[in-house]
Amino acid sequence: MTQRLGILGGTFNPIHLGHLAAAEEVRDRLKLEKVIFIPSFLPPHKSEEDMPSAVQRQEMVRLAIRGNPHFTVSDMEIRRGGRSYTIDTIEALRQAHAGADLFFITGLDSFLEIGTWKEWDRLLTLCSFVVLSREGCRFRDMAGLRFLNAPERELTALDERKKEQAVITAGSIRVYLERVPFYDISSTDIRTRVRAGRSIKYHLPEAVEHYIIENKLYA
Repeated sequence: MTQRLGILGGTFNPIHLGHLAAAEEVRDRLKLEKVIFIPSFLPPHKSEEDMPSAVQRQEMVRLAIRGNPHFTVSDMEIRRGGRSYTIDTIEALRQAHAGADLFFITGLDSFLEIGTWKEWDRLLTLCSFVVLSREGCRFRDMAGLRFLNAPERELTALDERKKEQAVITAGSIRVYLERVPFYDISSTDIRTRVRAGRSIKYHLPEAVEHYIIENKLYA
C-alpha cells in the first residue's frame, strides 16, 4: 500500500494551535499516515524581525507535536542551510521516501502566489498540493490561475460554504482544496503579545509557551 505523507513547511515563528489543528484536520480528511513539519532555515518570501534561530524554532515544533504519533519534525532545510525552497525539499523527500504520495500543505494566500515560487511549474508535478482556506481569501480567485483551469462553480461553492472539499486535476497536477475551521491565532500576534507582556496561554501548546518564556524569545 502506498505511503501517504503530508508536508507542512514554514518559519513556525512560533508554531501555534492553528498550525496543529489544520495539520490534524488535513491528516484526518486525506488519511495521511504522517504529517512532516519542516521548519525553514531562511524563508525566501519572508523577512521577519524577532526571528529566533532555526534550531530554536525546530525545538518549539518538536515540543508542540510531542504526543501525536502522526506528527514528526524534519531538520532537512536547517541542515541544508541557505534559502529554503520548496522544490529542493520535495525532491529530497521523493528520494528519501521513494514511491510515497506526497501532499504539500499550504494556505490559499500562498498558493495564489505560486507563480513566484522557484520552478513552480515543475513543483506542481512532483507532489499533490493541499490548499487550505484562509480568512480574507477567496477560492474563486484561483480562477485566475490559468494552468489549473479550475471550474468556477466548484470554487464558488467552497466560498459559499456549500462544499468543504474539492479536487482539481489538470494533466499531472492534482490540487486538493480544503475549507478548514478558522482559528484566529497568528504567530505575529503571539510575538506582539510577548513584547507587550500579555498572555499567550491557549494560543500555543503549554510546552512551547514555557520554552518562549524560559529563553526570553520575542521579549
